[in-house]
Amino acid sequence: MIIVAALVGPSAAQVQIEPEGMMETVKVLSDRAMMGRGIGTPELDRAAAFIASRFEAVGLLPGGPANGSWFQEWTDPESKVRMRNVVGILPGRNPVLARESVVIGAHYDHLGTNRASKENAGKVHPGADDNASGVAVLLELASRLTLVANMERTVVFVAFTGEEEGRRGSRYYVRNERRYPASRAVAMINIDTVGRLGKNKLIVIGSGSAKEWSPFFREAGTSLKMGIAEMTQELDSSDQKSFQEAGVPAVQLFTGPHGDYHRPTDTADKIDGKGLAKVATVVRAVAFYLANRPEPLTATIASSPAGVPALRTDRKVTLGIVPDFTYNGQGVRLGGMSPDGPVERAGMMTGDVVIQAGNSSIAVLKDLSDVLKTRQPGDRLPLRFLRNGKEMHADVELKER
Repeated sequence: MIIVAALVGPSAAQVQIEPEGMMETVKVLSDRAMMGRGIGTPELDRAAAFIASRFEAVGLLPGGPANGSWFQEWTDPESKVRMRNVVGILPGRNPVLARESVVIGAHYDHLGTNRASKENAGKVHPGADDNASGVAVLLELASRLTLVANMERTVVFVAFTGEEEGRRGSRYYVRNERRYPASRAVAMINIDTVGRLGKNKLIVIGSGSAKEWSPFFREAGTSLKMGIAEMTQELDSSDQKSFQEAGVPAVQLFTGPHGDYHRPTDTADKIDGKGLAKVATVVRAVAFYLANRPEPLTATIASSPAGVPALRTDRKVTLGIVPDFTYNGQGVRLGGMSPDGPVERAGMMTGDVVIQAGNSSIAVLKDLSDVLKTRQPGDRLPLRFLRNGKEMHADVELKER
């Protein structure tokens, strides 16, 4: 019941979290003046400076490789764009355990105006949920955990860049961090797209990377009277995957898909502030426990033989589906669809479960993503799916992503 103690303990850091500060952060980062925080833009640099100033204000120490710098900077070899992660350190007090780290991360980049779908090209994509919401929780946690005087391990707070470009920021951190290398990270919590909890369950992706994750989050959820759903299917779409590839037990927290994802309509007025407070409370309790737990987690993964594999190839097409991330059966269940999107035009419905695409069987979401990476806009893709247990077929014309 240590997680419960972290939730209800007398420390000043355990005072109830309120949403107002996090909502203000969401508004700042998703404001139209930020132009969607696209890679290589002055607006993204402004966002990085804003995050660094907040880290400094709450008492973190600069975590960049240069003395006194908050930034881990490099030039991306493919795009030739200058990139920067923002890193803040809360040192542990134990002479031995302080050399280990608990990493709490959230990506702060988004699509800007140039990486949108064809129909929305040139429009600002505010990215309030994805991922101003995660950065808001990250900053709230930094302000809370700095009030705790008895953290044994070091906690590293990282605002990652380049997640939308193939996890470039988290991959760079895993490969290049020297003071608190991934080899000495006991766990990583990735906060990505957590702004629309409402009455939904908080989804934990990657809980299979350590035996302890499930009981941690179940206990925290029970204590807060908050539903927790674990997703056993592995995804490669967010920064926790970079740490898993390095053998670090890592999870992503996620409040679920919606029709505004990667669209100009992902705006601050749709963010659930009370839900942000609940998410922050859960992460605070779990992070506090991880930083003080004497033994490491029981990892169920191993690092990739060659370290971190090459960047994934982004796909060019979409089916127009919103997957049901809480579904753990065989296949991909539709949690929603884009209006007038490919699958809706083909007559499919929410709740249908895709079990085959072309000649490929679909067991998990990654299988479907891998098929789509081989296709071009305008291609027709036959799908086999289950509706109420009955097998059906659809011929879908793929649309440009």
